[in-house]
Amino acid sequence: MITVLNYLESSLFMIGLGLVLFALFQYIKRTKDYQSVWRVLLNKLKDGFTLAEFKIYRLGVAILVFGLAIRLINQIFFPTQW
Repeated sequence: MITVLNYLESSLFMIGLGLVLFALFQYIKRTKDYQSVWRVLLNKLKDGFTLAEFKIYRLGVAILVFGLAIRLINQIFFPTQW
């Protein structure tokens, strides 16, 4: 059970990060705005995401949050013994 949660946690983080980066690269390719990575964090995009980019970005963020929840569950209920 513990190794399953470890693999699930890692895979969710990788998939979520991949989706967020994919949406950002799509935005950069469309607008040629190379400073948009920092603007996304501040919610100050010039042109804004298209609907498809926004859905991919939010799905990636949701998967990252779910991966974080799995990490917390894994650390609270199954702590490693040193």
